[in-house]
Amino acid sequence: MWNVETIRPILELAIVLPAAVSCFLPVRDHLRVRGRFIVLWGFPLLVLWALLGGMACYSMGWKKNIWLFSSLPLFIFLYCRLVDLPFWKPVSVALGICGTFSCLSNLAIAADAYLAPNNASPWLTFQGAALYNLFAWTLMGLLFYPIIHGARWLINQAETPRTWHIFWILPSFFVGINLLIQPVDYATLYAGRMMVLYPVAVLFLLVLLLFFYLMFWTIARELGNNMRLQQENHFLQIQASQYSALRKSIEETQRTRHDLRQHLTAIQGFIDRGDLNALADYIKICGTSIPSDTMRSYCGNPAVDAVVRYYADKAAELGTDMEVSIQIRAQTIIPEPEFCVLLGNLLENALEACAELQGKKYVRVSAIQTGNSMLSLTVDNTSAKPPVVEMGKFRSSKRDGFGIGIESARTIAEHYNGDARFQWKEGVFYASVMLNP
Repeated sequence: MWNVETIRPILELAIVLPAAVSCFLPVRDHLRVRGRFIVLWGFPLLVLWALLGGMACYSMGWKKNIWLFSSLPLFIFLYCRLVDLPFWKPVSVALGICGTFSCLSNLAIAADAYLAPNNASPWLTFQGAALYNLFAWTLMGLLFYPIIHGARWLINQAETPRTWHIFWILPSFFVGINLLIQPVDYATLYAGRMMVLYPVAVLFLLVLLLFFYLMFWTIARELGNNMRLQQENHFLQIQASQYSALRKSIEETQRTRHDLRQHLTAIQGFIDRGDLNALADYIKICGTSIPSDTMRSYCGNPAVDAVVRYYADKAAELGTDMEVSIQIRAQTIIPEPEFCVLLGNLLENALEACAELQGKKYVRVSAIQTGNSMLSLTVDNTSAKPPVVEMGKFRSSKRDGFGIGIESARTIAEHYNGDARFQWKEGVFYASVMLNP
């Protein structure tokens, strides 16, 4: 039955509104639906959920946590469905917000105990519930910049997928601690110096949790930088290898030019003597000594050409037939390093799959640029067995865990409004990436 006192648990449950905003801010680039749809439908549904929950808590005498935690799995499930990200990322974001808001809940309890020491109901007073929401919106405002920039950057990275698999432990632990230290009644806080120590302890937990978030961001950033440095070193090795091949080709050309003068002298001697048969034999022998053109050019972009040539040489060493068709302009439509990373990761994965095969094996590369804003890249290769897929992600064949190359390709495609699809069918692995910056 509706009662004015029902507003108290409703106000407590209204904390889900700033929590939902905090969850969606860092993932706004990965929504499966438009943000306007979430606002127009999500906000009214959350208000309705708070109203129904408040009336249920009032009629049953429940604390808000009973209604809140019973609905939490459904909230996380819907959140994961609305966000186009690997499972562990939205789950970790949601639990991170839960950990932070659990500290605010205890801080609101301390404030309510100070304002209304005789409150024996399972809910906060009007003033306490209002302060609870004020704390939440204020903290969200203070953390708006870190959420928009720091957390958003972290979510967009693909170099550190394993860190997300363990991040959920930290906020879950803090949620448990905050539930454990919640007082049964306000009289507990008035024993000794608890009224001073309790809010200090809660603030310490909140600051400590935010500090751990900062440390996680710093460590993940360092890991990401290290991965990028490894990729840069890899491409420096590619450039060094191609420079060595180019220098060898130049030396061979210089030697051939020097020898050409001697050949011309000998040919002139055969002509002077009229010995055409000997001349024909000599020219035939000379033809076999001329070095082949080993510096084939695949495209007009030097960096991309070096990457393709490097892996073409590796394919030749492995006895793998590599067909290349690259129709792009001299200037790539996305930053050159990112396109080289994308292409290099796909080619490296393709050659690793071919290395496990005996007999005929091939890699087919195609890149086609349409205008100034669209590029499609496909890399197809023979593969003995289908890759292992878990939760929509491919497990690595080189180490324990998920592969980084494919996830990196997906991240680059998503960042440039494109799509990345991977499929194994009848002994062939198909990798297709579309970029539309």
